[in-house]
Amino acid sequence: MNHDHSAHAPVQGFGADRAPHYDAQAAVNLAGYQAAYELGVSALAAALDGQEKAALLHVGLGTGAELLPYQRFDVPGWRFTGVEPSGPMLEVARKRLEAEGLLERTHLHEGELRTLPPGPPFDGAQLMGVLHHVDGASARVELLREVTRRLKPGAPLVLGCRVGKDPELTNVELRRLRAYGVTQEKLEARRQAYAKMQPIESDAALFAMFERAGLVAPKTLFVSLQYKVFLAHVGP
Repeated sequence: MNHDHSAHAPVQGFGADRAPHYDAQAAVNLAGYQAAYELGVSALAAALDGQEKAALLHVGLGTGAELLPYQRFDVPGWRFTGVEPSGPMLEVARKRLEAEGLLERTHLHEGELRTLPPGPPFDGAQLMGVLHHVDGASARVELLREVTRRLKPGAPLVLGCRVGKDPELTNVELRRLRAYGVTQEKLEARRQAYAKMQPIESDAALFAMFERAGLVAPKTLFVSLQYKVFLAHVGP
């Protein structure tokens, strides 16, 4: 998600040419792709355990894959709002959630989070694979603040993003992709893209952003090389 796009502008890298293949590509690109989603849902379900009804906000919903684990958690009274700026990705999500029986309790909103109309505060939220696509620390903090503004005090937030830029870990990542049949040309393009990427510098830098956005007590849920998933809560 690029934080500067207007609500319905094409989202670079997440258009109709990529959306149908996104999940298959993600499963290769990120070791433990499904586990990251399952643990995110596990954390939200644990934090809200016993609530018969809950409203969850999923920012950067993509193809909707991150909602599928909820089926295993016996929370039929929970409702979801999925925010996604890419129309093609959202169309994949709509079809998938309909096929899985989740669409009837999911509201899909095309656009950035700031375009979502105000409403009752959410019980929890997830922001998976979004923050490292936002340019600059101030814009990243503002997105986190926009999320916390829409949550109840004490509500859980699950956030997954790339952290750090370690050449040795990048080599590990690229060597794994080579084993999955990614061509040398594509590997070189990936290396150049990583060189230009500006991920969050460190856990400490991310936690400082959390603090500025009113999020407290971050805990690590999942690590796959330089992709990490954390659980935090909105401060009282």
